Amino acid sequence: MGFQKGSITLSPTQDVPLLLQVLHSRFVTHDQLREFMLLDCHELKRACFNWRVRRLVESGLLNRDCARPVTPSPVYSITPVAALMLAEHCPVLNNGKQKDASSATHLRHSIGLNDLHLGLARQGVLEDWQSEVTIRAKNELTPSGYVKDYDAIVTVRIEDRPVTFALEYERTPKKSKEYLQIRNLLEQENRIYRFLYIVPEPKLGSFILDCFSGTTVSLFVGLAAEFTKSFKEMNVIEAASGVPRPITAVL
Repeated sequence: MGFQKGSITLSPTQDVPLLLQVLHSRFVTHDQLREFMLLDCHELKRACFNWRVRRLVESGLLNRDCARPVTPSPVYSITPVAALMLAEHCPVLNNGKQKDASSATHLRHSIGLNDLHLGLARQGVLEDWQSEVTIRAKNELTPSGYVKDYDAIVTVRIEDRPVTFALEYERTPKKSKEYLQIRNLLEQENRIYRFLYIVPEPKLGSFILDCFSGTTVSLFVGLAAEFTKSFKEMNVIEAASGVPRPITAVL
Protein backbone atom coordinates (compact mmCIF):
# COMPACT_ATOMS: atom_id res chain seq x y z
CA MET A 1 0.00 0.00 0.00
CA GLY A 2 1.37 3.41 -0.91
CA PHE A 3 1.07 6.69 0.94
CA GLN A 4 0.05 10.04 -0.43
CA LYS A 5 1.49 13.52 -0.78
CA GLY A 6 -1.25 15.70 -2.13
CA SER A 7 -2.40 13.98 -5.31
CA ILE A 8 0.58 11.61 -5.61
CA THR A 9 0.59 8.12 -4.14
CA LEU A 10 4.09 6.83 -3.42
CA SER A 11 4.97 3.22 -4.09
CA PRO A 12 6.82 1.75 -1.06
CA THR A 13 8.80 -0.59 -3.35
CA GLN A 14 9.83 1.91 -6.04
CA ASP A 15 9.21 5.56 -5.15
CA VAL A 16 10.35 5.34 -1.53
CA PRO A 17 13.66 3.52 -2.26
CA LEU A 18 14.43 6.05 -4.99
CA LEU A 19 13.74 9.02 -2.72
CA LEU A 20 15.77 7.44 0.09
CA GLN A 21 18.73 6.96 -2.25
CA VAL A 22 18.64 10.63 -3.22
CA LEU A 23 18.36 11.58 0.45
CA HIS A 24 21.42 9.54 1.41
CA SER A 25 23.43 10.62 -1.64
CA ARG A 26 22.56 14.30 -1.03
CA PHE A 27 23.28 14.98 -4.72
CA VAL A 28 23.14 12.27 -7.39
CA THR A 29 23.30 12.37 -11.17
CA HIS A 30 20.55 10.90 -13.34
CA ASP A 31 22.79 8.02 -14.48
CA GLN A 32 24.02 7.28 -10.95
CA LEU A 33 20.48 7.16 -9.62
CA ARG A 34 19.46 4.88 -12.47
CA GLU A 35 22.31 2.49 -11.62
CA PHE A 36 21.46 2.47 -7.90
CA MET A 37 17.90 1.47 -8.77
CA LEU A 38 19.12 -1.21 -11.20
CA LEU A 39 21.60 -2.75 -8.75
CA ASP A 40 18.93 -3.04 -6.06
CA CYS A 41 16.32 -4.30 -8.59
CA HIS A 42 13.91 -1.47 -7.79
CA GLU A 43 13.50 -0.26 -11.38
CA LEU A 44 14.73 -2.36 -14.31
CA LYS A 45 13.30 -0.49 -17.31
CA ARG A 46 14.86 2.84 -18.30
CA ALA A 47 11.58 4.29 -19.58
CA CYS A 48 9.85 3.50 -16.28
CA PHE A 49 12.73 5.02 -14.32
CA ASN A 50 12.67 8.21 -16.39
CA TRP A 51 8.90 8.49 -15.92
CA ARG A 52 9.20 7.95 -12.16
CA VAL A 53 11.88 10.59 -11.71
CA ARG A 54 9.98 13.11 -13.84
CA ARG A 55 6.82 12.45 -11.81
CA LEU A 56 8.63 12.97 -8.49
CA VAL A 57 10.17 16.21 -9.74
CA GLU A 58 6.82 17.51 -10.96
CA SER A 59 5.25 16.57 -7.61
CA GLY A 60 7.78 18.68 -5.69
CA LEU A 61 9.59 15.77 -4.03
CA LEU A 62 12.84 15.99 -6.00
CA ASN A 63 14.90 19.00 -7.03
CA ARG A 64 16.30 18.73 -10.55
CA ASP A 65 19.26 21.04 -11.19
CA CYS A 66 21.62 21.76 -14.05
CA ALA A 67 25.13 21.27 -12.66
CA ARG A 68 27.30 22.25 -15.61
CA PRO A 69 30.28 22.35 -15.78
CA VAL A 70 30.50 19.84 -12.89
CA THR A 71 28.51 17.26 -14.87
CA PRO A 72 26.43 17.33 -18.08
CA SER A 73 23.84 15.14 -16.34
CA PRO A 74 20.88 16.53 -14.39
CA VAL A 75 21.51 16.34 -10.64
CA TYR A 76 18.82 15.47 -8.12
CA SER A 77 18.43 16.34 -4.45
CA ILE A 78 15.63 15.82 -1.98
CA THR A 79 13.14 18.58 -1.18
CA PRO A 80 12.18 19.53 2.40
CA VAL A 81 8.68 18.12 1.82
CA ALA A 82 10.07 14.73 0.76
CA ALA A 83 12.55 14.70 3.65
CA LEU A 84 9.66 15.20 6.06
CA MET A 85 7.72 12.37 4.43
CA LEU A 86 10.73 10.06 4.72
CA ALA A 87 11.30 10.82 8.42
CA GLU A 88 9.96 7.42 9.49
CA HIS A 89 12.62 5.75 7.34
CA CYS A 90 15.54 8.08 8.07
CA PRO A 91 15.63 11.15 10.35
CA VAL A 92 17.10 14.20 8.62
CA LEU A 93 18.62 16.87 10.82
CA ASN A 94 18.18 20.48 9.82
CA ASN A 95 20.58 22.37 12.06
CA GLY A 96 22.61 24.38 9.59
CA LYS A 97 24.82 21.50 8.46
CA GLN A 98 22.94 20.65 5.27
CA LYS A 99 25.10 21.02 2.20
CA ASP A 100 24.42 23.90 -0.16
CA ALA A 101 23.16 22.80 -3.57
CA SER A 102 24.86 25.79 -5.19
CA SER A 103 28.33 24.66 -4.09
CA ALA A 104 30.33 22.94 -6.83
CA THR A 105 32.57 21.49 -4.13
CA HIS A 106 29.68 19.72 -2.42
CA LEU A 107 28.29 18.51 -5.73
CA ARG A 108 31.63 17.05 -6.82
CA HIS A 109 32.12 15.41 -3.43
CA SER A 110 28.69 13.75 -3.49
CA ILE A 111 29.06 12.59 -7.09
CA GLY A 112 32.53 11.17 -6.38
CA LEU A 113 31.31 9.42 -3.24
CA ASN A 114 28.44 7.91 -5.25
CA ASP A 115 31.01 6.54 -7.69
CA LEU A 116 32.84 4.82 -4.83
CA HIS A 117 29.57 3.37 -3.53
CA LEU A 118 28.57 2.11 -6.98
CA GLY A 119 32.06 0.73 -7.59
CA LEU A 120 31.84 -1.55 -4.57
CA ALA A 121 28.29 -2.58 -5.45
CA ARG A 122 29.29 -3.50 -9.02
CA GLN A 123 32.15 -5.65 -7.73
CA GLY A 124 29.82 -7.62 -5.47
CA VAL A 125 31.85 -7.00 -2.30
CA LEU A 126 29.57 -4.45 -0.62
CA GLU A 127 27.48 -5.66 2.31
CA ASP A 128 26.42 -2.39 3.88
CA TRP A 129 26.84 1.35 3.31
CA GLN A 130 25.83 3.75 6.06
CA SER A 131 25.69 7.25 4.65
CA GLU A 132 26.82 10.43 6.35
CA VAL A 133 23.13 11.32 6.74
CA THR A 134 22.61 8.18 8.84
CA ILE A 135 25.85 8.65 10.76
CA ARG A 136 25.12 12.25 11.65
CA ALA A 137 21.63 11.39 12.89
CA LYS A 138 23.10 8.61 15.06
CA ASN A 139 25.80 10.93 16.40
CA GLU A 140 23.35 13.66 17.37
CA LEU A 141 20.28 11.67 18.38
CA THR A 142 21.74 8.68 20.24
CA PRO A 143 24.37 8.11 22.94
CA SER A 144 26.16 5.52 20.81
CA GLY A 145 27.63 7.62 18.02
CA TYR A 146 31.07 8.06 16.51
CA VAL A 147 33.62 10.82 17.20
CA LYS A 148 32.91 12.48 13.83
CA ASP A 149 30.52 12.46 10.91
CA TYR A 150 32.32 10.12 8.51
CA ASP A 151 31.46 10.15 4.81
CA ALA A 152 30.34 6.54 5.20
CA ILE A 153 30.68 3.48 7.37
CA VAL A 154 31.24 0.62 4.94
CA THR A 155 31.07 -3.13 5.39
CA VAL A 156 32.63 -5.31 2.68
CA ARG A 157 33.07 -9.06 2.44
CA ILE A 158 36.65 -10.27 1.99
CA GLU A 159 37.32 -14.01 1.84
CA ASP A 160 33.96 -14.86 3.42
CA ARG A 161 34.33 -12.47 6.35
CA PRO A 162 32.69 -9.07 6.81
CA VAL A 163 35.00 -6.14 7.50
CA THR A 164 33.84 -2.66 8.50
CA PHE A 165 35.74 0.62 8.13
CA ALA A 166 35.12 4.35 8.19
CA LEU A 167 35.45 5.89 4.73
CA GLU A 168 36.54 9.45 4.02
CA TYR A 169 36.54 10.66 0.42
CA GLU A 170 38.95 13.58 0.20
CA ARG A 171 38.82 15.52 -3.09
CA THR A 172 40.66 18.62 -1.90
CA PRO A 173 43.09 19.17 0.98
CA LYS A 174 42.16 20.62 4.33
CA LYS A 175 44.58 22.70 6.36
CA SER A 176 47.21 20.81 8.35
CA LYS A 177 45.70 21.98 11.64
CA GLU A 178 42.33 20.55 10.60
CA TYR A 179 43.90 17.15 9.95
CA LEU A 180 45.57 17.38 13.37
CA GLN A 181 42.15 17.93 14.93
CA ILE A 182 40.74 14.97 13.00
CA ARG A 183 43.71 12.84 14.01
CA ASN A 184 43.06 13.63 17.68
CA LEU A 185 39.43 12.64 17.25
CA LEU A 186 40.19 9.37 15.47
CA GLU A 187 42.68 8.39 18.15
CA GLN A 188 39.79 8.65 20.65
CA GLU A 189 37.37 6.57 18.53
CA ASN A 190 36.18 3.41 20.25
CA ARG A 191 33.36 2.25 17.98
CA ILE A 192 35.30 1.60 14.78
CA TYR A 193 38.95 0.70 14.34
CA ARG A 194 39.84 1.00 10.65
CA PHE A 195 39.90 4.21 8.61
CA LEU A 196 40.31 4.52 4.86
CA TYR A 197 41.01 7.84 3.10
CA ILE A 198 40.33 7.69 -0.64
CA VAL A 199 41.82 10.42 -2.82
CA PRO A 200 41.75 11.22 -6.56
CA GLU A 201 45.51 11.69 -6.99
CA PRO A 202 48.79 10.73 -5.25
CA LYS A 203 49.96 14.22 -4.17
CA LEU A 204 46.90 14.71 -2.00
CA GLY A 205 47.44 11.23 -0.59
CA SER A 206 51.03 12.09 0.33
CA PHE A 207 49.92 15.25 2.12
CA ILE A 208 47.34 13.34 4.17
CA LEU A 209 49.93 10.67 5.02
CA ASP A 210 52.30 13.37 6.28
CA CYS A 211 49.56 14.75 8.52
CA PHE A 212 48.77 11.33 9.98
CA SER A 213 52.35 10.02 10.09
CA GLY A 214 52.92 7.93 13.21
CA THR A 215 49.26 7.85 14.21
CA THR A 216 48.19 5.13 16.62
CA VAL A 217 45.07 4.21 14.61
CA SER A 218 44.78 1.86 11.64
CA LEU A 219 44.47 4.49 8.94
CA PHE A 220 45.20 3.91 5.26
CA VAL A 221 45.21 6.01 2.10
CA GLY A 222 44.30 4.75 -1.36
CA LEU A 223 43.40 6.00 -4.84
CA ALA A 224 39.81 6.34 -6.05
CA ALA A 225 40.57 4.79 -9.47
CA GLU A 226 41.90 1.61 -7.85
CA PHE A 227 39.03 1.51 -5.34
CA THR A 228 36.38 1.52 -8.08
CA LYS A 229 38.29 -0.75 -10.47
CA SER A 230 39.08 -3.62 -8.09
CA PHE A 231 38.78 -3.06 -4.37
CA LYS A 232 40.27 -6.45 -3.47
CA GLU A 233 43.36 -5.83 -5.61
CA MET A 234 44.07 -2.26 -4.58
CA ASN A 235 47.10 -1.23 -2.56
CA VAL A 236 46.93 1.31 0.24
CA ILE A 237 49.57 3.09 2.28
CA GLU A 238 49.57 2.73 6.04
CA ALA A 239 49.76 6.14 7.72
CA ALA A 240 51.58 4.93 10.83
CA SER A 241 54.51 3.43 8.90
CA GLY A 242 54.25 4.82 5.36
CA VAL A 243 54.41 1.25 4.01
CA PRO A 244 52.29 0.21 0.97
CA ARG A 245 50.17 -2.86 1.65
CA PRO A 246 47.39 -4.82 -0.10
CA ILE A 247 43.96 -3.80 1.13
CA THR A 248 43.14 -7.43 1.89
CA ALA A 249 46.09 -7.59 4.30
CA VAL A 250 45.05 -4.60 6.40
CA LEU A 251 41.29 -5.03 6.67
